Amino acid sequence: MDIGFENLEIGKGIYTVSDLALILKMPKSRARYWVNTYLRGDLPKITNFRYNFSPEEGVFITFNSLLELHVFEQLRQKGHSKKKILEAYTTISKLYNTKYPFTIKDIVTAGDLILLNQGGQLISANPSFQLHLKEVLIPYLEKIEFDKEGKAKRFFPSGKANSVVINPNVQFGSPVIKGTRINVLNLVEDYHAVDSIKTLAKIYNLKEQEINDAIEFVTAA
Repeated sequence: MDIGFENLEIGKGIYTVSDLALILKMPKSRARYWVNTYLRGDLPKITNFRYNFSPEEGVFITFNSLLELHVFEQLRQKGHSKKKILEAYTTISKLYNTKYPFTIKDIVTAGDLILLNQGGQLISANPSFQLHLKEVLIPYLEKIEFDKEGKAKRFFPSGKANSVVINPNVQFGSPVIKGTRINVLNLVEDYHAVDSIKTLAKIYNLKEQEINDAIEFVTAA
């Protein structure tokens, strides 16, 4: 059977391992591990789909893959095994016929089980897969803005109360200030040059809190 693969689209979110590390706040070595172990290793065997691109310049992944790896990282941090995570991934993927099961809006929580909201009924994704969903999936889903079809549209890595947003259709998916095309990394570089939040806010016509949000995002460990 031929394997499917992601299409690179100009103007869409395309991320390197370094981007992944910055946005998800993890060491580059950890980000590289997620890409190599899951996106290039385990997941294609489940979905028969290739999630990454490997031109001579390096490895690249898409917006949806970035979101998937965020969930994997959070679940692993909670102590859940790779085997259990992949079991849930496989179940949800088949149930919804999707290559990105952790990016759908219909994942909900009840007690300590992964449940899916299908036709108004809660279905256990895997009865043996106990999760602290209130600590992982609910906060995660609250950081995502979905479109009318329930697909992930924008990601707020620091939460929706924060100004920093990842929109795959804006600035090639780089972190920007919500409602603008202002690249957060460039903004913080300029802050170091002028060393004044008030001055920078006037230059960019932004609120001082938006500048603070950008600085907090870039400098967070």
